[in-house]
Amino acid sequence: MRILILIGLLLVGGSALAMAPVAGDVVVIVNKGNDNQVDKALVVKIYMGEMKTWGTGGAIAALDLPEDSSVRATFSSRILGKTVSTMKSLWSEYAFSGKAVPPKQLGSDDDIKRIVSSNKNAIGYIKASSLDDTVKAVMK
Repeated sequence: MRILILIGLLLVGGSALAMAPVAGDVVVIVNKGNDNQVDKALVVKIYMGEMKTWGTGGAIAALDLPEDSSVRATFSSRILGKTVSTMKSLWSEYAFSGKAVPPKQLGSDDDIKRIVSSNKNAIGYIKASSLDDTVKAVMK
């Protein structure tokens, strides 16, 4: 009986893990006309509020998925090295002090792609399976 319960728990836990995206499942995207060199260090600076303009000019328009998104959780932990709640606290502090405005939160990958494809200064992240030719992947 104990073995059956253990197997059941492993199956349930394993399926939950299979549903959560891993780092390779998240891609950072920019507008196809954005010629800036984008690497992990730059993405971290943007999403930590340390960089507000592109090297080639223009205010950066950073985009986020909803707080309860598993893609956002993966992006925050694997790329930024922080939890979503830590990032929320950081941005609350920045907003209160007037230091910076948090990334605009959108509801879905499609919303992120729509804004990025229409705004040369936008940057966002989506699930890799949502990637199409309307945007440019700069980090996988």
